[in-house]
Amino acid sequence: MAFTPIKKQKKIYQTIIQQIKNSIADGNILPGEKLPSERALAEMFSVSRTSVKEAVTVLESSGIITVRSGVGMFLNEDSQQDLLHKFSQMMDEKGSAFIDLIELRQAIEGDAAYHAATRMTNDQKEKLTSIYHQLLAVEKNGLIALEEDYAFHYCIVEASNNPVMLEVMNLISDKIRSNLKESREHSIKNDMLNQQVMKEHENIFTSIIHKKAELARKTMWEHHQNIKERHIQSRLIKMGEEK
Repeated sequence: MAFTPIKKQKKIYQTIIQQIKNSIADGNILPGEKLPSERALAEMFSVSRTSVKEAVTVLESSGIITVRSGVGMFLNEDSQQDLLHKFSQMMDEKGSAFIDLIELRQAIEGDAAYHAATRMTNDQKEKLTSIYHQLLAVEKNGLIALEEDYAFHYCIVEASNNPVMLEVMNLISDKIRSNLKESREHSIKNDMLNQQVMKEHENIFTSIIHKKAELARKTMWEHHQNIKERHIQSRLIKMGEEK
């Protein structure tokens, strides 16, 4: 199989996915076939392994490939038509807009969590603690913690003491609330998912409170990455129900 090196692109992982889709459509990759390793793909596309990893995460979450630890990545055994259908549904306009916003939040809130861990005042620490416990109480009751979730993330950006970050959060607040409503309505229906979200919030909170800046950045970034993956899964489930 042959892929084209990717030149300057806004979203490299999407271009990787598009090329893999084209190869499946052309019959160059067959259902069940093993794909090149992440390292080999990075060389073929002339991109970083980080971009390849992001593409692999999306493809795996979408049920297009299976990653077998120590063995490799394999295209799933679905028919070519079913695989292409999954591609077409994976990044529709609405789904893409959701993910675009999450990626923006990853960039802002990851650094905000880092700075909050080192810059927050005692008053901000008390405020974040109070908001976190309010969020936890609502989550434990199995309710949609829309405002509590937003307040938790907003408080962290506020505690970064970076006024520009806070201004951006205010500008996109309506979009964030809309996305939160969609993701929360999905996770609240599944107790396991709800527990996972609670654990992610706990990890963010404790890393900031204990002033572990790098860990705070990591846990915040992973939280938003998991939101992206849960969103893709929910859209695939909905797609299956509509078929």
